[in-house]
This record gives sequence, structure tokens and C-alpha cells, in this order.
Amino acid sequence: MMDFDERVIPGITANFQLKESLARYEFAMRHIGEKAKVIDIGCGTGYGSAFLGEKYEATAIDNSGEAIEYANKHYSKKAKFLTANATKLPFKDNKFDIACSFEVIEHIKEVKKFLKEVVRVLKLGGKFILSTPNRTIHSPRGKIKSRYHAKEYTAEELIRLLGKYFGSVEVEGQTKSKRAKTALKDFMDSQKAREGFVRSDILGIRRLLSRELKEKTWKYLGGLFGRQTQEVLKTKDFPIGHVSFSKAEYLIAICKK
Repeated sequence: MMDFDERVIPGITANFQLKESLARYEFAMRHIGEKAKVIDIGCGTGYGSAFLGEKYEATAIDNSGEAIEYANKHYSKKAKFLTANATKLPFKDNKFDIACSFEVIEHIKEVKKFLKEVVRVLKLGGKFILSTPNRTIHSPRGKIKSRYHAKEYTAEELIRLLGKYFGSVEVEGQTKSKRAKTALKDFMDSQKAREGFVRSDILGIRRLLSRELKEKTWKYLGGLFGRQTQEVLKTKDFPIGHVSFSKAEYLIAICKK
């Protein structure tokens, strides 16, 4: 089974995480022309690639075979999905007009190879749009909290890094609306409720459940706490724009080759 802690899976993952992620894809669409070949690097389960594929010729890659299997099962009519490594893209030079890569760069150790590959597959004048957690917010004391992240970036570090590979770099920030913050608080309360359920399961019944059934059960139990605040959230509750980087939870970069 896929790692539910790291993959956004529609119908299982908390709604605020899904809408926050989809807001990035909506933002990317504002920077794409009428006709474009788009690659989504690190597409995960493919929901965002499918969103892009409704309007553009979309290709998507991820290094997880399980994630690509899920994407092909659910979204193969919207985009082409391939298992591949971001540091060795299986495409010819100058193939794509747009490259997207959301919440990926912080996972990559060989960042130079990754960025060189993005530049290689982009056409001249093509754009690279990416997002990454703002280290200033996520790891303010310098120590990375996520066990999945190889490196996190401040806005200044990200601009400096991307400027070595692209002719122009603009960085904006993604924030949460008031009701999104409330939904997040409710979600964390639901997590505590589920943890309480685990502690009370002295017979070990939960160990008899499959991972998928367990997650659905956890989602239901968590839904008893703050379900309404989750369900009303829209992508507009996670705006992207010119804000102080000290307030931006995620950094969104628009780079031009």
C-alpha cells in the first residue's frame, strides 16, 4: 500500500490537503498558454496531472510504481503516466512547454541533476512551476521535521538556486484563509481523537484491518470532529500571491528558460 502520510489520495486524504494541492495546479494553469505540452514531475497519484490533462497534453512521472499504477487506473484518459526518476527523465530535449513539480524538490538529494533535466526537456521560453515548503515556517529552528525531506529552502535560498538554471525566477507564497486554518485545527483535533481510539484498543482489533480499511475507518472517526469545516473548503482558501515570505507556508516559483 502507498504511504498515506506522504501521498495525497482523493477520497482518503484530508480535504484541506487535497484542496491546498489542487490550488497549485490551478495557479499553474494561469501561466500556461492555449496549447501546451505539459509534464508533471513527481505526480503522485495523478489527480493534479488529470486536472491539467483536461485542457492540455499532459504527461506525468513519479518514481513510485504504486502511485503510477493508481494514476493509470483512475486517470489514464486524462494524462499519460510513467514510472521514472526526476533526475533522469525519459524524454528528448526541448519537448515540453511547461514543467510542473509540486512538493518534490525537497525530497531530492541530487538537486543539480534534477534541475538540469528540467531545463533539458523544456523548450526555449518554457516555464517551470514548482512548490516547496517554506523552511522558515516548517523548520524554523533549522532541523527538518519531516523524515521524507532531504532539504528544505527559504525563499532566498530557492531564488538563488533556481537562478543558476533559469533566465528569470519569480517566487510567490501560498497561505491559508481563516476557515482553512480552522479546518486544520479541527483536523489536528481529529488526529488526537483517533490516537485516543488507538490507545483504547487494548484487544488490538485495528491490527486485523487492512491499511486501506484502517484509513477509511480513521477518516470516519476523524470526521466526527470538524467534518463540516473540512467539506466546505475550496481551493480559493489556499491563495497564492505576493505575500511576505515570513507568512507563506509554501513557496511557489515560476521560472522561465
